[in-house]
Amino acid sequence: MVAAALDVLRERGVARLTTREVASRAGVSEGSIFYHFTDRRGLLAAVFSEALRPLFAFKNDLDPAAARGLDDVRVVLEEYAVAMRAFLDDALEVLIAAHGDAAVRDEVGAVVTANDFGPHRGVAAMTQYFDGLRESGVVGSDVDTHAAAFLMVSATFLRSAQPTLFGHSTGTPPMPEVIDGVLRLLGAGAVSR
Repeated sequence: MVAAALDVLRERGVARLTTREVASRAGVSEGSIFYHFTDRRGLLAAVFSEALRPLFAFKNDLDPAAARGLDDVRVVLEEYAVAMRAFLDDALEVLIAAHGDAAVRDEVGAVVTANDFGPHRGVAAMTQYFDGLRESGVVGSDVDTHAAAFLMVSATFLRSAQPTLFGHSTGTPPMPEVIDGVLRLLGAGAVSR
């Protein structure tokens, strides 16, 4: 049912997301939608949760103890960029469409707020990972891990969001360059590849 809801969202936008359309596409009764999700807001929460699955999986796999050096950290940051892109491929269109209608924006905003969705969760997870790297000596002891995490999350978000929002990616550096910069911030000095 969530996959059907995502299809409707992509094709018709969040303002036209109806439980009837989702039920029809999923091959279930509309009552089934209400049983599983209570209402449209519950369905939207399920869509966001599904879209966030790659990021939740990434967060659960973060293990600073597994990093033996910067090459291991580089792999983690590359995987994060892929997970963020997968999330934004599903969620960004919904968020953008929601802002075109005040009632829908409020509805989506309520789902986001009630479930504590937002980039701050990614920053917190990345900060925790970087803190673990600092404690294990992989990164410098004087590193502002929160700032480095914020830069990684925001740069990854912007690289994914800019083409959708503005129709181009002018001025965005390649992801390997972003990762090199974050690794330097983490106290890497000369970044190895």
